Amino acid sequence: MKDKVILITGANRGIGKEVAKELAKSGAKLYLAGRSINSANDAREEIIRETNNENIFVRELDLSSPESIRKFADSFNKEENKLDVLINNAGLWSDKKQISDFGAEMTFSVNVIGHQLLTKLLIDKLKNGAPSRIINVASHFAGGLEIDDVNFVKRKYSGTLAYKNTKQANRMLTREWAKHLENDNITVYSMTPGFIPSTDLFRDQNFIGKALLKLFGLIEGRTIQQGADTIVWLASTETIPGSNGGFFKDRKEEKCKFLNPSEEKKLWDKCEEFVARV
Repeated sequence: MKDKVILITGANRGIGKEVAKELAKSGAKLYLAGRSINSANDAREEIIRETNNENIFVRELDLSSPESIRKFADSFNKEENKLDVLINNAGLWSDKKQISDFGAEMTFSVNVIGHQLLTKLLIDKLKNGAPSRIINVASHFAGGLEIDDVNFVKRKYSGTLAYKNTKQANRMLTREWAKHLENDNITVYSMTPGFIPSTDLFRDQNFIGKALLKLFGLIEGRTIQQGADTIVWLASTETIPGSNGGFFKDRKEEKCKFLNPSEEKKLWDKCEEFVARV
């Protein structure tokens, strides 16, 4: 991985930081993208201290903001000639319904539309890095997506359901991206890190929610290192035994229950509508 350029969203903490740390050990050049520059700089210093790899760069990126995404992509495209691995890791789980600058519900904006726009803006660099890879961090905790109601106009808003919707969307869009890029030597994968109670994803949960998550964590919880392992493997292994567009857990491809080509295309078109507005 010594000459590889890797971009990780949400790399300032949790799974993203652990992935960055492991990939830094291999000598890769890393871009840590996140909303908090201070937090990302702290992560950078920690990674350099532990790996002796100084090829770590921090950039501001707010995935709920089309302006921030375009600013980031413009800067990256001027700085780098290629991108070998794009890891779409950043995620949000909010119990409060908000509408982003995309005109979409905030969780869907950050977890889905923001990464959709970012990936589109970096495609030329991924083509320059081919054979290159895109890795979308999804989840087993997925489902309930209604493509015609991602803004919860027809349904009562639920932060839990909103999050599950986005993780289903991540898995579906991975397969659609794989179709779009199959002739460009760019492979696309989604994966589940498992349930990791120690991440900041659950910071907005109320007291009861946090108590239930803590209890569930005692039964099904995994460490950050365990959650990061499959991402690192997908990013760095020479050959991946699985299909382009596949969904992975613990370094193995799993059958995805959301496989539906017509719905995948419909979801892609819905995301493109939001992107076109801005």
